[in-house]
Amino acid sequence: PWARRKSAYTYDFEQQVAWLSVHAPRSAVSALTRVDWKSVGPICRRVADDLRAEQGAGLFDHLRSIGVDETSYRKGHKYMTVVIDHDRGRVVWMHPGHGEKVFDLFFQQLTPAQRASIQVITGDGARWIDECAFRWCPQAERILDGFHIVSWATDALDKVRTAAWREARKTGTTRKGAKDPIKGARWALLKNEGDLTAGQKAQLECVANTNETLWEAYKLKERLRMILKQTADEAAPMLRQWAADAFLSGIPGFVPLGEKIARRHFDILTTIRSGLSNARLEAINNKIKTTIKIGYGYRNLDNLISLVMLKCGGLDLQLPGRQ
Repeated sequence: PWARRKSAYTYDFEQQVAWLSVHAPRSAVSALTRVDWKSVGPICRRVADDLRAEQGAGLFDHLRSIGVDETSYRKGHKYMTVVIDHDRGRVVWMHPGHGEKVFDLFFQQLTPAQRASIQVITGDGARWIDECAFRWCPQAERILDGFHIVSWATDALDKVRTAAWREARKTGTTRKGAKDPIKGARWALLKNEGDLTAGQKAQLECVANTNETLWEAYKLKERLRMILKQTADEAAPMLRQWAADAFLSGIPGFVPLGEKIARRHFDILTTIRSGLSNARLEAINNKIKTTIKIGYGYRNLDNLISLVMLKCGGLDLQLPGRQ
């Protein structure tokens, strides 16, 4: 057959549309290929389904270390659960919703042998991940991933920045319509220190000179990030000191975070001992978020998931005639 089932387009044409969809918004793909924009999503889904079917029962083979995350795809707390293969740097499974029942669906697709091969399960500190991991893969070590540990501090830091900006507006420190150095410093505060541009370093210097609380919060965030790069033996006393400093700082957001870090002390040290690369997980997460932004026009979640799988799932998507 020259076309897929229930499709009015040839195999090669659909392959080309799917390839373009990975690199451009749906409106651009529609204009370039001269198909209705509503047809682009179903095309991506058919191509992704075919490519995944080619992998057959081996789709979930050789999973040794997996990561679990919940990714927002729409405003209003709309989430999808994502399972990542750490070793091969790819997305292996996605499903609308999050929580224990959704994560159960992933394990139900695996054979007993495939579940037994999983040795490490990483994610944030959610209890539902712990419960599912223990029930389906009791042999696997449950590890907090470094990406989420740092995100606890960046979330707390951004709340401090937002509160400082609102306070400045309320007291008239910053005029309405004027460029606010605190509001404009958001990305400089959240980025890793080594990745800052010259302009962002100047923004941080301005924050250091104008808002002591925000500057202290930033230094706490950076200290935590650096602690995670140490060996477990070196990090143990540093973590205890960090938790005490955060709790005693009196900074909203960092006081409860200090308690949380103290409570998860052993889990964080286990994360450091595991040696899992935080950079790889962060890169995959950013790739997923970028793909979701490209696919904002996809109202059908199955089509959006197919788009993410085409870009991040390690599928062999080729342009026709270019193999």
